[in-house]
Amino acid sequence: MNAKNLIGGLMIGAILGAAAGLLLAPASGERTMKKIGKGSLKLKKSLKQYVEGSVGALRDQFNEKIDHLAKRGKESINQVSERGKESINHLSERVKV
Repeated sequence: MNAKNLIGGLMIGAILGAAAGLLLAPASGERTMKKIGKGSLKLKKSLKQYVEGSVGALRDQFNEKIDHLAKRGKESINQVSERGKESINHLSERVKV
């Protein structure tokens, strides 16, 4: 997740730097507004992709954890069941004697 944070930070920094360059560069107001509009659309698209990627990664991690917990739960249930069967068998043998 740290690599994604770094990449996301670099993307946002690059976009903000480009926006600052547009604002500081000599150009007509209308042209500057068009550039800002295009830049904001690019920023929106980049942020959307970044968020979707992050959400996807979190979903994958969540599903892995759930699968792991389900597997451990099944193993625990099987162990308790086996111990119960052993206890019942042991008690049955003692009662027969």
